[in-house]
Amino acid sequence: MSDPQSHETPPSASSSELPDTPVTPPTPAPYGYTPSAESAAYAASAPPPRGRRRLLLMLASALAAFVACAAIALVSFVLLTPAVRTQMPFLAARAASGPPPEAPKKFVVQPADHVSISDDFNSASSRWDRSQTRITGGAYEISLELDNFDSYGLFLGATKVRDFDLSVDATQTAGPANGEFGIRFRQSAPDEHLMFSLSPSGYYRLLRVSNKTYTSLVPWTLHQGMKLGPGVTNRLRVVADGPKITGYINGEQVLTFNDDTQASGQLTLGLVTFDTGGLVVRFDNLAGFALAPQPNQPVATVGKLDLAEDFSDPAQATWSLGGSTLTGGAYEFSVSGPIIAWQQPLPTGSSEVKGNFVLEVDAALVSGPLSNSAYGVMFGDTSDFGFFALMLIPDGRIIMYRNGDAGYGVLPALKLPFIKPGLHAVNHIKVEVKGRTCILTINGQELPPIAVPADVSMDGMAGLMVQGGDSDGAKARFDNFHLEELTEVALGFIAP
Repeated sequence: MSDPQSHETPPSASSSELPDTPVTPPTPAPYGYTPSAESAAYAASAPPPRGRRRLLLMLASALAAFVACAAIALVSFVLLTPAVRTQMPFLAARAASGPPPEAPKKFVVQPADHVSISDDFNSASSRWDRSQTRITGGAYEISLELDNFDSYGLFLGATKVRDFDLSVDATQTAGPANGEFGIRFRQSAPDEHLMFSLSPSGYYRLLRVSNKTYTSLVPWTLHQGMKLGPGVTNRLRVVADGPKITGYINGEQVLTFNDDTQASGQLTLGLVTFDTGGLVVRFDNLAGFALAPQPNQPVATVGKLDLAEDFSDPAQATWSLGGSTLTGGAYEFSVSGPIIAWQQPLPTGSSEVKGNFVLEVDAALVSGPLSNSAYGVMFGDTSDFGFFALMLIPDGRIIMYRNGDAGYGVLPALKLPFIKPGLHAVNHIKVEVKGRTCILTINGQELPPIAVPADVSMDGMAGLMVQGGDSDGAKARFDNFHLEELTEVALGFIAP
């Protein structure tokens, strides 16, 4: 539906001489007769004849009745027609509020006081992400409960993609009229990416998220060719070829942009909420290709990956599945396939600790293979996939490593008698960093101290982790989370 437009004719050359108020042209007088000034004044003030008044009243009554009937018919049509009724919030959002906001209120400034976060998960809060990716009804569905946050589903066929051509059908099935969803790409970290997206109120944009800042490379733009409302489908397409990025909606090119960074990264589908959460979007009928380095080759070569996917067979789909939720007084989240996922306390950045700190939680694996799935904690996250991970393997082993380009193994996989093995076995994990020393404690048993190299920092955000071991993935359950920066009093340097 297009917005109504006004139609105006250009002013005539003599329009400046016209009076401010309309003047009724005089009735032509009979030939040879000129009325006097008195008779003209009387004629102007005299009431119309009685028959004429009755006719005018009848016409006015008929017009009022017609307007009332038309209004009733319009209201009835809206109330009785679901397609029209469901579009009303989206039409109102387009007409009244304009485009969505520039950015969600996702990031926080590091507080001046020391970080202290404790959560027993007994009540719902906005402290933890609650989102999910799943295949349902032959489509890839992403849901996001929280407001002022984002979420994404990950293409598992390649970790580094720069150039690609991807088309996808996007259908919002629930949520606000000013949400945002689309194709995220060239993602080097969860908060480092580009995104070609639309809002169900009829706007689109090209977005860059970097350094905790949302920047519209192409600002929110109203597109009359976009379908509005829940349950309707718009087809998005992004072509990224070197610096040139081209975006299409329903087959029509709507933007081009030169990306000077030309970075490679993950290819994802994403959602963003602003003041209202509960956004649910289904993606389907993917088509296109990506050029990506081929793994396990002596010399890095670029191969052409087919991105076609209709999600008719969940077992064959190369997109991540999983999610996180609060349930039964604990926090659960899961992954599909042999991938690693993590969650950190919100708002983003609130778990960033520096110097000395303690991190502890009760954790258990709910599902997953005993030999190669894992669960635990992560810390020292620098927002670029560089972090430390302390993980328990449900066969009774522990492992610790540093992820990222400068990654290395800190503690090899060791089987320890005080780790409770098996599914649903609850283990208490504790990490303490004091100066250049890292102390690990499992179920009250302290391991030998680990020296932290002089060129390595454990500062950064902390959270929870789970790793899938095979195509079935894994699910972990966490409770009694505690993260706190240690003061000099807590360390014993100053008497309390």
